[in-house]
Amino acid sequence: MKVFSHGCVVNFQESTREMFSSDLDRLINNLIRQTDQMLFGTVDLDKQEVRLFGHVQAIRLDEESDRCEMSFTLLEETGAETVVHSIEDLLISHEALFDILDDVKGQVSYRVVYLTFADGEGGGEITYFFADANAVTHPLACVAEFWQQVSEVGRDVDFNLSGCTAHDLNRTWKKCDCE
Repeated sequence: MKVFSHGCVVNFQESTREMFSSDLDRLINNLIRQTDQMLFGTVDLDKQEVRLFGHVQAIRLDEESDRCEMSFTLLEETGAETVVHSIEDLLISHEALFDILDDVKGQVSYRVVYLTFADGEGGGEITYFFADANAVTHPLACVAEFWQQVSEVGRDVDFNLSGCTAHDLNRTWKKCDCE
């Protein structure tokens, strides 16, 4: 079972947790169901570029077949497309949630989820985003700005290298004779 870091920033409060493919699948598909149109594309800080592919329809992370499939409809056409990556190439996921003051809609809590995969071409990375198209007036500006805030969170944590164990603290603590 693949485990990876999920960096999260909520109103500038950073945290990192371990994430599994099934949890990520559930998270993104729940977000898709909660909105009319979920934007899908890539973001690259080095190139200062946000590319909008279209509206995501579904994501499917299947460890047995080692596939992450992201299905979307193109903005210019009525046809559907699918982007496929190996789950083994999934490096990290991120989630950013900020309360922002939108020009038209007032104060809004806005969430963007990012998936970063190893890009076989040149050893780089490719980062996809998932963002509600209608919750704010300028969603792509939020995608870019939020990515600047969250992109490095969790990269210093590797859940594959360390494990967690539970200890019975009652066995290790000595009884206090404080009476």
